[in-house]
Amino acid sequence: MRRPGMKKDESGAALILVLVLVTAVCLVILSMLTFSSTSIRTTIELREQASTSSTSDATMSAAINNIRNSTYNNESGQQCFGGSNTMSVTGITGADAATVTCSPDPSKVLIQCPSLSVCNRPGSAILTMGTGGGEDGVNVDQPTGSTFRVHGVVFSNSNINIVKGNLTTNTRVYARGACSGTIVSVPAPPSCNYGATANPLGNDPNYLPSVATAPAYRSLVGPQADCAVNKKVITFQPGYYDDAVGLSAMMTPSSNCSDSTFWFTPGTYYFDFHNSTNPVVPSGSRIWTVNSGYLVAGTPVNGAGQVIALPANPATIPGSCNNPIKDANAVGVQFIFGGDSQLSVKAGKAELCGTYSATKPPLAIYGLKSGTESDTTLNGFTPTGATSSNFSNPTNVLTVNGQFASWKRNGNGANATGTISATGFPAPSAIPAGSVLKSASVRVLHRHSDVTGGSQVQLSATVTPNGVAGTAPTGTAVGALNNTNLIDTPIPLGVTGNNTLSKAVHDIVYNGATIAVTAAPTKNQDTVDIDAIALDLVYTPPVFRALSGCITTTPYTGGGNASRCALVNSDGSPNNLFYVQGTTYAPTAVLDITLNNATEQVFRFGVVARSLWVKLTGSFTFTGPVIEVPDDSPGFVFSVYLNVYVCAAPGPCSTSGAPSLRAKVAFIDADPVTPIAGARQVSVLSYTATR
Repeated sequence: MRRPGMKKDESGAALILVLVLVTAVCLVILSMLTFSSTSIRTTIELREQASTSSTSDATMSAAINNIRNSTYNNESGQQCFGGSNTMSVTGITGADAATVTCSPDPSKVLIQCPSLSVCNRPGSAILTMGTGGGEDGVNVDQPTGSTFRVHGVVFSNSNINIVKGNLTTNTRVYARGACSGTIVSVPAPPSCNYGATANPLGNDPNYLPSVATAPAYRSLVGPQADCAVNKKVITFQPGYYDDAVGLSAMMTPSSNCSDSTFWFTPGTYYFDFHNSTNPVVPSGSRIWTVNSGYLVAGTPVNGAGQVIALPANPATIPGSCNNPIKDANAVGVQFIFGGDSQLSVKAGKAELCGTYSATKPPLAIYGLKSGTESDTTLNGFTPTGATSSNFSNPTNVLTVNGQFASWKRNGNGANATGTISATGFPAPSAIPAGSVLKSASVRVLHRHSDVTGGSQVQLSATVTPNGVAGTAPTGTAVGALNNTNLIDTPIPLGVTGNNTLSKAVHDIVYNGATIAVTAAPTKNQDTVDIDAIALDLVYTPPVFRALSGCITTTPYTGGGNASRCALVNSDGSPNNLFYVQGTTYAPTAVLDITLNNATEQVFRFGVVARSLWVKLTGSFTFTGPVIEVPDDSPGFVFSVYLNVYVCAAPGPCSTSGAPSLRAKVAFIDADPVTPIAGARQVSVLSYTATR
C-alpha cells in the first residue's frame, strides 16, 4: 500500500514473479527426476521379462526337439525325455536356468483320426490283405533299372515280389512274408518276414460303403438314346446298374458314341452285373470294358480347376473332375462293385474322383466283402375287376367268399372252353425295379362237376403286365377232378426266358396285370365253378452282394488266367489312361494295372486290396509316385503337455507354482508302432506365456 504522495514502485511485483518462476522450475525438475526413476525401474523389469521369455522359449524348443528326435510314443513305461519326464537346462540366456516338465495326454489320439477306420486317409499307401497261398501280396513288373515310386507306407500281409526294377517309398515297407527284388525305403530298411507282429497298419480298416443298401435301379435306356443321336456327353445318374454288356457296347470304337465323354454325375453307383443270370438282361460278359472315349466320374472342372456344368469333350484326363485332395468341397462318386462284376479300362481314358470328408477317406472304388441275396415271396395278388363271355357272375372271383363264377361246357370247338379275364392284381408290397423274377404262378380256387364220371379239367393262364410289350408268360395245369370241394390249383408260368412279367419286375415298378384263365373240361356238360384267382411271385430284389466267383478265387497269378480275374484291370493299351482321385478299397479282390502313359499319381489316397499287381511298360515316363497317401491329412499322433519354469542358475528350478510358459504339442508319425526319430512331424496345439 502506497502512502499518499509517494511515487509508484513495482519492485515488489517483480519479486513475486521470480518466486513463481522458481517454484515452477523446481516442480518440472522434480517431475523429470520422478519419471527418470520410473523409467529406470521399468527398463529393469522389461529386461527381466525379456530374459525370462527368451529362456522359456529356448527351453520349450529344446524340449520339443528332444521328443521329435526320439522314438517316444507314449507307450506304457516310457518317459518323455528318456529316463525322466523332467528336463533341466542351464546357461541358455546368461545366468538363467530352466526346468521343463512333460505330462503325456492321458489318451493316445489322432487329430482327425480317432481310429484307423475313422480317418480321412488310409494308414498306408498300399495295404494288401491276402495271406499267401501261392499268391503275391504285391507284384511289380517293370523294365530293368526303372523305379516304381510310392509315397507312404507299403504293408503286405503276405510277400512282396519286385520282378524287375525297384520299389521305392519315402517311408516304411512291411511284409509278413518274404521280399524279393530291390526295395528302397527311407529312412529305415524294409521289414520283411515281419511275422505276426501286432501293427494296426496291417489290419483291415473295415471302411463302410457310402450307403447301407443298394440304390435305386437305373436302366441304360437314357444313355443308349443319347448314343443313338451321337451326343458327345453321355450322362449317367447314380444308382444300381446290372448290365455290363450294355455299358461296354456304348464304350467301344464301333459305337455311335465312340470317343464321347461318359459322365457319371456325383453320387453312389452300384455295379452288380447279371448278364448271365437274368433273362431280360443281355447275355454276355460281366466285365464292363472302357475301350473308347472318356469316362469322367464326379463333379466336372475346367483346366483351372473351376467347377463347370458339363465335362468337356474331349475331356482332359487327368484333371477332368474335382479332386478331393485339392478341394475340401469336392463332391464325387463312389463306385461299389458286388458279385463277380469287374471293370476293365483298355483303350479308353477314365478318371474317378471321390468325395472329401474330414473323418473318412474319399472312397472312390469299393469292393463289397459282405452281403448275400435272398428270394422274396409275394403271394395273393388279387384282381379288382373281371369280365367273361362264358362265365356267369365273373366278379365273384374277386374275393374268396363261396360265391362262384360258373360255366358249363355245351358243345365242342369254341364251346369247349370258357375264359375269364381278371384285371388289377396290385402287389401286396412294392417290388423294387431291378429285381430278378425267379418263379410265378396263377392260383385258381375252383371245383369241377363231372356228370358222367372219369372227366378232368385242364386249366391255363396268361399274364399280361401293364405297360410292358413283348411275350406274355403262360402256363397250364390239371385242375380238379369231379369234386364238390374247392381245390386251389397253382398254374406255373414260364418265366425263365425274356417275357413281359420278368421285364415288369425288372425294368419298372410293377403296377398290375391282366390274367386270362381258361378252363377246358374233357367232357361235355361238365361245370366249372371258380371262387377266386390269385397271382404269386418269387423274386430277388437288388441287394449288396459280397464279391464272389473268379474275383475271390485264389491264388491269382496274373497273365489273364481265365479262371482268375481282377476286380479292376487296366491293360496298358496305347491310349489307355486310368486315374483314381480317392481311395480304392477292395480287401477281398485283386487290382491288376498296366501303365504306360500316366502323367501323375494313378491311385491317390491309397489302395487296400487282397493283392496288387502293377506293370509299367517301357513307355512309362512319369517320375513321381504312382500310388500315394497325401501329406495334407494328419497321421497318427500323440500329444503332451509341456510346462517351463525359470530360475537363477544353476538350477534345477522348482516346478511348484505357475510356470512361465505352457504348451500342448502333438507329434505325428507315419507309423504309430515304430516311429522314426527325427522323421516325425510336430504340431503345436497351444502356446501360452503366463508371466
